[in-house]
Amino acid sequence: MSDFDQYLEHFPVGLKVNVGIPVPGGDTFHDWAIIHTIDEDLISLQLSRDTLPAGVKLKVGTILDIRAGNEIEGYSCRAIIVTEGYHREVLLRLIGEIVSSELREFYRIDAFLPIKYFISTEQSEVRLKVAWKEKREARITAEKERKQQEKKPWERLRQAPDTEELPSEEFGEEGLWDDTGEGLDQPDQAINDTSDHSWDDVIPLAANISGGGIRMLLHHKFENDTLVPIEIYLPCEPEPQVIDAVCVVAFANENYAASKQFSRTSYNTGLKFKFVEERDRDAIVSYISNVQLKRIRLMREQYLFRSGPNSEKTEATPEQRLKQILKTGLVITIVIFALISLTIYFKNYDENRPKNEIELIFDKGYSDYLKKIGRNPSQGQ
Repeated sequence: MSDFDQYLEHFPVGLKVNVGIPVPGGDTFHDWAIIHTIDEDLISLQLSRDTLPAGVKLKVGTILDIRAGNEIEGYSCRAIIVTEGYHREVLLRLIGEIVSSELREFYRIDAFLPIKYFISTEQSEVRLKVAWKEKREARITAEKERKQQEKKPWERLRQAPDTEELPSEEFGEEGLWDDTGEGLDQPDQAINDTSDHSWDDVIPLAANISGGGIRMLLHHKFENDTLVPIEIYLPCEPEPQVIDAVCVVAFANENYAASKQFSRTSYNTGLKFKFVEERDRDAIVSYISNVQLKRIRLMREQYLFRSGPNSEKTEATPEQRLKQILKTGLVITIVIFALISLTIYFKNYDENRPKNEIELIFDKGYSDYLKKIGRNPSQGQ
């Protein structure tokens, strides 16, 4: 089956799909659309709204994420905007392969994360979903207010108490005000600090997290298929993010080793996300990807500089130190013996060295000259 046949099979005309539009800041805006036409890899969509929110723009060349299916059997494909038509219609070209959303469940990592889980007696999916949406909307509203307060530092002045008095004015020797510093209070750091401190006292848990769920070691025994509301503090960059979700218990097996270690019954509990925002799921996958890249980079640096000055040195045993001393002594002895031998050799060579050809010719010529003048060569030497 060709790619065009797969596109036609997974994205037929009339199908309702979810469109992920990238926005500045790394977020994604999701909107649903209806497929009008599809011709090989060209697909025409009609968005559900006439006007997009501020900051969300559909430009030619922008890559979108088209998703279809349900939470259990979902799939997605990337598409690039070819041209923007009228009446909310957008012409796209599908690119790449059709990827199952379930693959994100296998992209997981072990990490220590602050996590809050709640033992809820309410097990109605409808009511828990409504409560989850209300909680999520309240958190988004509070986050927007916090960001607005950060942009307006002068709001701190409006929060000053009405009973606060101005500092007293005292004249100095020359008739000027004496700046003693009295009455001038330092800015209250608690007022300027708009960050969420509700997670400061939450102890991080060792968790295995993925885009499909999370596995933790808990002391509470959950029954299978139990709905559990949770909150996950995700240390993303540039600022952390709190994930609200409702999970369903996939398994809860007793961990005997951990129970013996903590002297308390412990269970390996697997939770699968039942209700979670897609942008939160994408944030989890992005966080996992960033942590994996950092770990790979760290392992590569340790491999490249494993013998460098910062590498850990293991302490040698007494036997190893003795062998090292013997090797060093043997090398020193050999070097000293070689130096003495070379000294004796060069001294003997200098005293009893054979004459070269020039010296022999000179001696012969000198002997012939002495014989010629009637002298004995032995006397002339």
